[in-house]
Amino acid sequence: MRTINDFIMKENKIVYRCSLLTGILLIIAALARGISINNLIIAAATGDISKHYAASVLVDWSFSSLLLFLIAIWILFLAGDLRKLQRRAWSQACLIGLSLTLFGGGFWYKYPSSLHIPFFLATGLLLLVPLLLYSRQFKQ
Repeated sequence: MRTINDFIMKENKIVYRCSLLTGILLIIAALARGISINNLIIAAATGDISKHYAASVLVDWSFSSLLLFLIAIWILFLAGDLRKLQRRAWSQACLIGLSLTLFGGGFWYKYPSSLHIPFFLATGLLLLVPLLLYSRQFKQ
């Protein structure tokens, strides 16, 4: 027999909106990272980055921007399934949120003067905290 809670808890708009916001913020971060590659090109040209490592650094920078963008897109794809309380989407989003949180927290601890790193900590928490708060709904 179904209860009123079964009818009320078919969706979770808070988790959905937080995941959308996280995806959008990560897209903005990926675009900002991709656009700022000019700084690396200048650093390689002026010798701030060794000529032996310049190509590798540029490739790594570009690849990390692409992967950040793909993670953001993946979160946007998961958002609909998170709203529908699908357990598989919850576990994937938790892994992404936990990874962003640990990355941001760990690197901020190691490099406290890097002011862009707390962004990843905050973005990871924005995704992870609602998922953990409403985790019981996803067990249905």
